[in-house]
Amino acid sequence: MKHINALIITSILFLTACADRADVNHGISLDVVPTHYALSFNLHKSKRIEVKNRLDTFLIDQKENMLFGQVEMYVANNTAYKFAQKVSVQLHQQGIDAAMIHITRVKEPLQQRFDYVIRVTRHQVTVPLCRPAQSGDFFTQDAGCYVDGLRWKSMARPETVLDHSNMDIRPSKAL
Repeated sequence: MKHINALIITSILFLTACADRADVNHGISLDVVPTHYALSFNLHKSKRIEVKNRLDTFLIDQKENMLFGQVEMYVANNTAYKFAQKVSVQLHQQGIDAAMIHITRVKEPLQQRFDYVIRVTRHQVTVPLCRPAQSGDFFTQDAGCYVDGLRWKSMARPETVLDHSNMDIRPSKAL
């Protein structure tokens, strides 16, 4: 009986010594980069038909970015504000969430030329290149890198997951 107990204990020790321990999955390092697409007008000096055509072309080109991004309009006077309200209604009718459309008044024309600017901001994720797993890779830190990268890239609004306390959300000086 002693020999059987010793054999069982020895076999358990050998089996646990050779067992692979579970690897802790560490998250990947990634960057969430805002990409801006903007169109500027001076509504006082331009022709309304030309402005409307250029804006319609811009809205068609940026349709996907607007669906998954944020639309900001900067206006410098009442004419531009009324125009921005009409554009906001048009975007809402096209399926853009009203919470993702913002109109901001500025005190002076942007860059001293434009009294209306529409800017579409879409956040894109950049992930590291993941090498495939190879036989003999034990306890590596990049386990799950490929899956994590795909998960982050497939998010429609990745910026909502991030901690916004350290982010600079002021409009860029390029406006």
